[in-house]
Amino acid sequence: MTGSRRLIALVAALALLASPAVARADGDPASDILLGEDVFFPYAPKTAPRLSDALTGLLERTRSAGYPMKVALIESEGDLGANADLFGRPLDYANLLADELRTLRHGRAGGDDLHLLVVMPTGFSGSGLGDRVDEALGPVRIEAAAQSDGLARAAIEAVARLASVNGHSTPIPPEAKLALTARDESTNRSGPSVLPFVLPFGLVTIAIAIAGLVAARRRRQAERSDGM
Repeated sequence: MTGSRRLIALVAALALLASPAVARADGDPASDILLGEDVFFPYAPKTAPRLSDALTGLLERTRSAGYPMKVALIESEGDLGANADLFGRPLDYANLLADELRTLRHGRAGGDDLHLLVVMPTGFSGSGLGDRVDEALGPVRIEAAAQSDGLARAAIEAVARLASVNGHSTPIPPEAKLALTARDESTNRSGPSVLPFVLPFGLVTIAIAIAGLVAARRRRQAERSDGM
């Protein structure tokens, strides 16, 4: 194989390696985030820092107490990626997300013992939350008009109640009682960068162009050698 062909093959291989990551991007954002984090926050509008910090800290405490949970806050279709049709259907989405997390984690820390809570403006759902889930979530109200903040505040109370009814007594943080104001902010987020989509094809194009230049240069050198 000539040097130019080796270059084309190498860059094409790199492009193929990049393709699976590109294909997965935005398929189900929460499943990617929850592999490494305990909570998926809505893309837009942003959750108030006091509420996001309170929820993150609470999940750290319940994990340390022996009751690890994963929480997905879904404010709009944009938070569902390729599964936008499941917005407003928390049970269907919770089933999908639980299956994805179990599959991706291959039985580690998020296998059959997965405790998953999904919060949408229309209600709660989840997986592995115990026989007393209705008792725990019954008193919790979601203030949908407060958008992402309403979801986060409801999740704070819900997580504490769920941990408690499952044998891990957890005080409800004061942030669960914060007064919220209605919001009317856009739930749209900027689209993914086009770079991950363009880069693999750009690399191949550049490699082909370089290979063409190298081949042309060699032909000219060969022609000069033949003419001497």
